[in-house]
Amino acid sequence: MTPNLQIELRRFISSNVVSKLNKFYFENDALLIKGIDVSIGTILMGLYNKAEEPEFYTEIVQQLPDDSAFYQEIDFTAGRILSVDDCYKLEGNSLLKELFSNKKGRISEMVSNEVGIKSETAREILNFSALLVVSYLKNNLQLLESLKLLLEEQKREVLNSIPPGIKIILGFSNYETVEDKNQSIGRSIFTLFGHNFFSF
Repeated sequence: MTPNLQIELRRFISSNVVSKLNKFYFENDALLIKGIDVSIGTILMGLYNKAEEPEFYTEIVQQLPDDSAFYQEIDFTAGRILSVDDCYKLEGNSLLKELFSNKKGRISEMVSNEVGIKSETAREILNFSALLVVSYLKNNLQLLESLKLLLEEQKREVLNSIPPGIKIILGFSNYETVEDKNQSIGRSIFTLFGHNFFSF
């Protein structure tokens, strides 16, 4: 069965994870969840943009060591993050540099502005989200061969979860995600799942 990457990744963001993250940031829970959701989508589209670079997916997964503190705290079978400490602040930064290079700072500021969270929070939940996405891929190495195709198939839904300013920085036009209002099935994942999926 083909995984929906956003839904698979969102299931790790439980109320317990949000509560533990918020001991660092003191943000509104709903805004923090939205920030993580936007960050996950941003990371996925960053990977999409690297699809033509030979071996990039393999290399970025290899950059995450087996003894990564973050990776070891994920129970992939249960879909849970067991512990949340601030290890991701350092571990995620190098992954973001690989994905976005000189756009990293602009993207984190745009997450802050578009979501309505502090700049520091935006920077660090991008680190967190990068580690979550790469950890998921490391645990599902069989996906790497088909990742380009998966991202292509799910591109519209992922882009619909990203605010306009971030899409533009990533090189996507807003027009790429204009939906036919007559197609109820074409609604974004966030619209479909956001309020129920992330309710506590």
